[in-house]
Amino acid sequence: MRHLASRCAIVLVGSIGSIGSIETVAAQPAPPTDKTDAKALLQSGLKLFTAKDYLGALAVFRDAYARFPSAKILLNIATTLTRLERKADAANAYQRYLDAPDHDPAKQAEVTKVLAELDRAVGTLELTVSPDDAEVQIDDDAWLASKAARRYRVARTDVVVRARLAGYKSSEQPAHVGVGEQRAVAVALVVIPAPLEPVHVPVVSDPAAPRVDARVPEEASRARFGALAQALVDVPNRGGAARVGLTVDVSDRVQAQAMALLGGTSGGYLGASVALLTGAIRPIVSAGLPIFISNGARVAIRGAGGVELLINRHLSVIVELGVEHVFNPEMDVVANTFIPAVGVAGRL
Repeated sequence: MRHLASRCAIVLVGSIGSIGSIETVAAQPAPPTDKTDAKALLQSGLKLFTAKDYLGALAVFRDAYARFPSAKILLNIATTLTRLERKADAANAYQRYLDAPDHDPAKQAEVTKVLAELDRAVGTLELTVSPDDAEVQIDDDAWLASKAARRYRVARTDVVVRARLAGYKSSEQPAHVGVGEQRAVAVALVVIPAPLEPVHVPVVSDPAAPRVDARVPEEASRARFGALAQALVDVPNRGGAARVGLTVDVSDRVQAQAMALLGGTSGGYLGASVALLTGAIRPIVSAGLPIFISNGARVAIRGAGGVELLINRHLSVIVELGVEHVFNPEMDVVANTFIPAVGVAGRL
């Protein structure tokens, strides 16, 4: 640090020694009083610096730069910040000096070496902001034009990068950079869409015309309980039967059924079906337990897939392709049978 402070002191003295030849970088020449005031402030700042009142010198140098923005004053600010151990702020000031069009090429190599030493103790953010005329802020530091903060040093490893520009949505994103590291951060602002202008449609009213309620009534949901009737065809055994009973909507997609089995044999059926989709056409899968009486009780299990077509909230049509397995079939009955079914469900 002693070597760094010595190098910075040389830069400061060189800058102060040439104060009489400060040149402005503004597009329009500043009033002579501003330049005169800046010279007087720099002389005061130099005295404070020599007296090791670095905080006082920093305030005076910054006041001088606000009155007369010269790259040479930036050297004084950077050198004072280094003496105050504010390495990240000092590095940013030196970077602004090197980026300034009026910096002294004879001092560029010396300042670059000082900046390289500072960079070993801070983290560096390489900022890319779109649009490039936006403003950026690192944590609670001052807002800067993005062009002046393309390479920004920070003393903290975890920071927040903010960007703003009129007509764009502000952006905020975290960034992590270690000591001595460089981290690229890209910020792209999004344009705020222009509000849509309301379309005014003239309304012509006829006092003599009858009033019509244009509101569309909401369609009532179907009743949970309904009656279900199905016809089944036992293809392998060349038979058929009918099922008649109740169906209950457990939820929007799940139904439970309890039905009586009618035909050549009698019995009952307990089952459930699940709709894969909601809407007027619903693919369904179902499973159940048929029990029928034929020389004793015969127990089977059924699985099926099909579709339920909702005609309206009172009526739906159900078509299934199912397979049944009888656990204890009669001698002349096939145990595994293909049994399609078609039926209707009615609700109040």
